[in-house]
Amino acid sequence: MDDSELDRIQALKPQIIVDSGFASNPQDALGKLREFALGLSSSKVTEVSESPDLHIIQAINSLDEIDKIANALSSRLREWYGLHFPELDNVIDSINGYAQIVMAGKRESLTKQVFEDAGFPESKVEILSLIAAKSRGGDISDVNLAIVQSIAKQILDFHDLRKKLEEHVESEMETIAPNLSAILGTAVGARILGRAGSLKRLASLPASTIQVLGAEKALFRSLKTGSQPPKHGLLFQHAMVHAAPRWQRGKIARAIAAKAVIAARVDVYGEGLNKTLLEKLNVRVDEIGKKYENPTEKDTRRPESFRRDGGNFRDRRGRRDDRGGRRDSRPGSNKNKKRKKFGRR
Repeated sequence: MDDSELDRIQALKPQIIVDSGFASNPQDALGKLREFALGLSSSKVTEVSESPDLHIIQAINSLDEIDKIANALSSRLREWYGLHFPELDNVIDSINGYAQIVMAGKRESLTKQVFEDAGFPESKVEILSLIAAKSRGGDISDVNLAIVQSIAKQILDFHDLRKKLEEHVESEMETIAPNLSAILGTAVGARILGRAGSLKRLASLPASTIQVLGAEKALFRSLKTGSQPPKHGLLFQHAMVHAAPRWQRGKIARAIAAKAVIAARVDVYGEGLNKTLLEKLNVRVDEIGKKYENPTEKDTRRPESFRRDGGNFRDRRGRRDDRGGRRDSRPGSNKNKKRKKFGRR
């Protein structure tokens, strides 16, 4: 059917509706068509908004934002309370543990029971009790302490909220995308899902795209400068990639991405958990580990030297020199003109 026939059908659509008895006249038919189109669009928007994978994306994005906010507040808390108890910063790395100690009050009120309630082992409790007694920090007023404790309470509340979000993402991923969760894990799978936009779109992406999701800046920089492209993006957080030797990570990331595509397609168009996907992935990772047990000469070369040896490396300085030489060779060139001097003489 060509475009002219489609246009003719569109023009006759109101009359067809009238002849079918759904409308009394062409104007009534156009009104009913408009009402139907609005209802259809509204139902489509509602259907998309109710998609459970979109709620997972919002949850994992909220989780990452909570981490950023909690880390920023933790830095401020350590600096502020560190004026009163500076030695505590070097002993406690946990954000939650530090905030619990701050909630106990001034260092004079920090007893062994406070440290034990915060969950520290016996060896660290002894150290904390010793440095609290010999601390050289200054005094802190009750007003400042109340504000600092408010910051600590916010951090503890964020910790509880983060735990709830983490459990929610894990349960939702195992329900909606069990195969993707089995291959990538719930956290990495949710972040990959967030980058893709939806589970259906993730299932339509090639493995090479999934492999570098999260490394878009490095990818476009490599296309611009001719440097080595990134071997992995968010997949670096996967345990198999993160624990592998440097020269094996790209191959393992590609194998994981290939299985992740299949897993996403099974979750969208299939039913249930396919255990053979994870088994085949483990076999493939073992093969890569045995085949590439030792790095090759190419793997041991520096990235800069490898990039300059490649044919895609673009020497911008050379292009500028050539362009400048052509300008100087033309008649009327300003090569020998005296340059202006700025500033004092």
